[in-house]
Amino acid sequence: MLSCSLLYAVLRVAAMTTQVGYTMQLTPILNVQLTDEMIPAISKLVCYMPKEVSLENHELQMRLILWYLDPQNLVKDISQILQDTVGRPFICLNEELFENVEWRSIIICLAFSPLMFIETRALLHRWFLLTGLASVLELEVELVSMVLDILLRPMWWGLSAEIGSKLPFSCAYFLFKHQLFRILARPLSCDRFLELVHNIKKSVSHSKRKLKHAATTNSMVDHKSAWAMAMNFPDWFYFAALVLSGASFSDSNICEVNEDNQPLTSSFVANAAWYIAWILDPIDESVCSLLAERLENLSRALTNKQLNSCVHNKLKKPKPSTCQSQTIQIWLEELEDVKSIDVKNNVMFRRIILGMLIGCSDAIDENGYELLLHYVATGMLLQSTESQYVGFKHKRWNHEFLDKCSRKEPITGACIVFSLTDIAEKISDAVSETREIAVDFICKVKLKVVGYLLKCVRRLLQFENGENNVILVKDLHRRMLRWRHQGKDVFHGYKDIDDTLNVMTSKLS
Repeated sequence: MLSCSLLYAVLRVAAMTTQVGYTMQLTPILNVQLTDEMIPAISKLVCYMPKEVSLENHELQMRLILWYLDPQNLVKDISQILQDTVGRPFICLNEELFENVEWRSIIICLAFSPLMFIETRALLHRWFLLTGLASVLELEVELVSMVLDILLRPMWWGLSAEIGSKLPFSCAYFLFKHQLFRILARPLSCDRFLELVHNIKKSVSHSKRKLKHAATTNSMVDHKSAWAMAMNFPDWFYFAALVLSGASFSDSNICEVNEDNQPLTSSFVANAAWYIAWILDPIDESVCSLLAERLENLSRALTNKQLNSCVHNKLKKPKPSTCQSQTIQIWLEELEDVKSIDVKNNVMFRRIILGMLIGCSDAIDENGYELLLHYVATGMLLQSTESQYVGFKHKRWNHEFLDKCSRKEPITGACIVFSLTDIAEKISDAVSETREIAVDFICKVKLKVVGYLLKCVRRLLQFENGENNVILVKDLHRRMLRWRHQGKDVFHGYKDIDDTLNVMTSKLS
């Protein structure tokens, strides 16, 4: 095995003798083709790469030099992370990126080189445009978040204060739309959201004035675009969806109020609808306007129907949960009808509901949550079974779907619950005046989703054991424990959760 110092010396010589130059003005380095003689030699050096991060003597990481010598090494590293995350859906990606030594070294190297960060972000964005996969977008979002975290607190990542002080400013990592980046990177609030929408509308208007042919509309969604930047900060999307839900901000410090101390929300819903519509289709202005109009109407319908109360029948009052489920089903059908419009960004369409669920946590019961979560996870509406009682029709929702589904559906369903709780945790501080209120905000969501989560987990545990399943169950067990304590543990003595965790423990023993 080559010593680190010898390997570093070899790489330095190779870097100095290569005829390939790298500047910000050149074509992206991922398009650079090295000579046939260099590629095999560099490939042999890769196998000697140490997994640990070494920052002694302020040396550039050997991995970073290898990326410069052959950019395909960067592609392979990012591809491997993506492949691993797809194969392990229950890992908490931001924690894994920090705890996994090799992944952590990759993140640090990206922070050391703004050029490589820009190329990585562009690479993942192109993959997302080609595939539309949520896993690709999630990795891009987390890589951006982790690099920003290194710039904010380098010592937390194991870097010395001296090295941390030498890291570039954010403008080096975000050469395009940096003003927009500065808005997106700030904490959520109503006034900043209005500022964000104003900035994007101004940017979109400027871009369209420059476009003369339809073929050039690609620039509106490429990695340099305002849309690509906004997609890297999805919390604003969920915040907009929360506004659509008609959530009250009267107890929060994020919204301006009038003389009567009532929140000024008149323009927020319209701007929230436009922002979501623009995320769904940033190219076609007419489609975006139509989407915004339909979303605003849905928001108005959701508020007017007041999902937490039933319509009283003149002769008999149905059970609240039944009535509420019917109302939610009708609303979901109306939302599904919006898809008849040519929605480009399908990966985000159903996720509108996640933000709305957080905003309606007081108004929707567990059955309503299950209907909505099932739709987010599968894109399908639960079918109802009708029965006659004293001349009146009552609908009961078919919750047996998970009992007959394949392995994929419960995995997706559980992941959606974890994502929803993570989103609630990120948004909670923004919509709450105190940490105590924020914790209660998270716990309300957890109490509404626990039933659906346990149904998904129990169904998943019914499948046969195998090597891959052991890893899956191990990740799921760890994620369940983490989820249980998000905000705070409100499940003391909750037998169903304890029993489910015990089943997972027995499978791992």
